[in-house]
Amino acid sequence: MLVHLRRWAMLYAALALAAHSTQTLAVEASTQGFPNRPIRLIVPYPAGGSTDQLARMIAEPMSKSLGQAVFVENRGGGNTMIGSAAAARAPADGYTLLVNSLAFSVNVLVTKEPSYRTEDFVPVAPLVTTPYVLSTNLDVPAHSLKELLDYARRAPDEVNAVSLGLGGVTHLLNERLAAATQVPITSVHYRGAGPAMIDLLSGQVQFFIDTAVTAMPNLRANKLRPLAATSAERSTLLPEVPTFNELGYPGMTQDSWFGVFAPTGTPAEIVQRLNLEVRKAMASPEVRQIVARDGLTVPDWTPQEFGQFIQQDTAAWAAIVKQLNIRMD
Repeated sequence: MLVHLRRWAMLYAALALAAHSTQTLAVEASTQGFPNRPIRLIVPYPAGGSTDQLARMIAEPMSKSLGQAVFVENRGGGNTMIGSAAAARAPADGYTLLVNSLAFSVNVLVTKEPSYRTEDFVPVAPLVTTPYVLSTNLDVPAHSLKELLDYARRAPDEVNAVSLGLGGVTHLLNERLAAATQVPITSVHYRGAGPAMIDLLSGQVQFFIDTAVTAMPNLRANKLRPLAATSAERSTLLPEVPTFNELGYPGMTQDSWFGVFAPTGTPAEIVQRLNLEVRKAMASPEVRQIVARDGLTVPDWTPQEFGQFIQQDTAAWAAIVKQLNIRMD
């Protein structure tokens, strides 16, 4: 019986692989001639942050697979509005893509007159999901979340938190923490994670609720002290770090996500081709090594599945923004 089950399992796997290969060949056949020039990945942040790192991570394997250069263009500023608007206005031909994060949907919820709408884009493919980690610099006299909060209560003028833009995700996470703990938190706004990390390490600011992608190099080097993670369960990458949930703050459970988008109107067959190419890049040996090292999760989704996820996540964040009553003019 066990032998028969194994044979059926092997047959099923072979059929699934064959179906995927057939789908790939069909999509490639329908997009013959694409691409015939370089593809631009717009990142609406300065270089050095998690979104920038992930865009550069897929650029090389995509270039190899497509036979055309895939390059990253950083267009930071305006709480991601500048770069995102530039991508939205680009021709809908598959040669300009946006690589963005959870901020893609959150920023339009808190901005009165956003320079782009989520409807200006179609989802192409997700890259990774990852939790946030609250980390302090080593000079902060706190070795637990409770000690940090007690310190902030005693000396509120001495405890400042990094924010990657007024009304952005990190700002909202700071506000969620303040609301959950009843501890006032002052956010210092930066244009990107790179400059923010420099100030965090030098002690200009005291803590940062940052993605694990950006935080891990400094955590591994023991340059930062992790106090809590936003994951639902403890991360295998940071098993000694408690979650906000187990510390009594379930409202802080939150994963970040990153993905690729194309301007609305991009032909469906090109979107499908790009989806397959991004998924192929994420499955490449060099990327899988980074993913395993940093404890990232890679959703293997179609454009439609990615779109459904974004709709659900945006609805959840809309409720949070309403509760916090944060709005940018």
